[in-house]
Amino acid sequence: MFETTVGYLNLGDLESWKGNLEESSVYLNEAVRLYEEETDTKGIATVLRKQSIAAYRISDYVKLRAVATTALQHCRALNDALGIAEASFYLGFSVLMLGKPYEALAILHESLDICRTHGNDVGAVQCLEKIGEIQRSTGQKQAALSTLDEAVSVASRSGDRLGMVKVLKTVGLTHSDLSDFAKSADALSEAITITRGIGWEGGLSTTLQTMGSLKTRTGDYCEAEELFQKSISTARQIRDRFRLARALEELGECFRRQSKLDEASPVFEEACLLWHDLAQERRLKRIASTLVELKSTQRKWDTALLWHDHIITVCRNQKQQSEVTDHLRQKAEILVKLQRYDEAALHFETAIVNNKENEYSLSQEPAQLCAIPKTTMKWECRLPLLCDMKKLQRQQPQLTTAVLKLPISVGHGEL
Repeated sequence: MFETTVGYLNLGDLESWKGNLEESSVYLNEAVRLYEEETDTKGIATVLRKQSIAAYRISDYVKLRAVATTALQHCRALNDALGIAEASFYLGFSVLMLGKPYEALAILHESLDICRTHGNDVGAVQCLEKIGEIQRSTGQKQAALSTLDEAVSVASRSGDRLGMVKVLKTVGLTHSDLSDFAKSADALSEAITITRGIGWEGGLSTTLQTMGSLKTRTGDYCEAEELFQKSISTARQIRDRFRLARALEELGECFRRQSKLDEASPVFEEACLLWHDLAQERRLKRIASTLVELKSTQRKWDTALLWHDHIITVCRNQKQQSEVTDHLRQKAEILVKLQRYDEAALHFETAIVNNKENEYSLSQEPAQLCAIPKTTMKWECRLPLLCDMKKLQRQQPQLTTAVLKLPISVGHGEL
């Protein structure tokens, strides 16, 4: 029984490394079942840590947070220090990727302290890289470089090439932030070489995308496009939706900077769909806003209206009522241009009501509402009025895209 369980565990780990999520899940779930039959708490904790790694490898951060939380509870119950360190790292990383850097920082420091105490260099490198990334993203560039220098030293001393790739990528990003593009390119080139040497497809996709972003920033658009396409192809091959979405987003931005709007649009749309599926509302809202600008520039007003609807839905979910009002007003302005005055009036009225209910000061919506040409509302021509007019005009306008469904293909169909 023991050999069978360990076999399932190893097969699950192997398949997750290869990017085969379904096969990995089958093996790891079977290992959990067998350990539960044996009431082997330590074995269950081991499988949970493997499941955390599997979710990490495919960038499923919602699942990673859930599994890592459970793994951490088991490891604490067992007083397993290294298990606590590993589970804490994956939990901290998932929290970081879900948009809570300061919460992640405390979790990662706990993991780092344990790794240092027990001489776990690989774990220390992982933690130092993520701490450096948080420092970089919060404006502490020099502190980030200092942290990352320590990570490079530890990775070099221990021969941790996988960790070295991650650190070099973040070093490259930090130098790029400081406009030291030569140092950035050197670090990223070394990272790409290592990923190819060790056969890490996920890391290759990320480092190619990062180098592409650098080339976009320096105006080398042809080279950037080629790097992004390679990154996208690699991410599709390993079915990594997070890496795919990031590469698509960067390719879209590269196209947009060159005013290739027809090429940028479908790329941004696919990225938006992926961010929606991955529950990344902040990223979804950012790209949807870009699509509103793009479609407005192209005077494709109907499509711009749809993307406003997506943004309004996300803002409501996030309780960001001032942004709801802004986008209701912007949508109403487009509707006025299209001479859809009844719909425009309803959106302006809803913006006014939203401001009043949330005790915001009224902006320009009342004046804009009064400026709308008086028309007979379409539904008045078809239906008898069955309710109070004032109450009816205070209703929320119907958003035609409450659920994000785009008529596009993600790639191979399995994403």
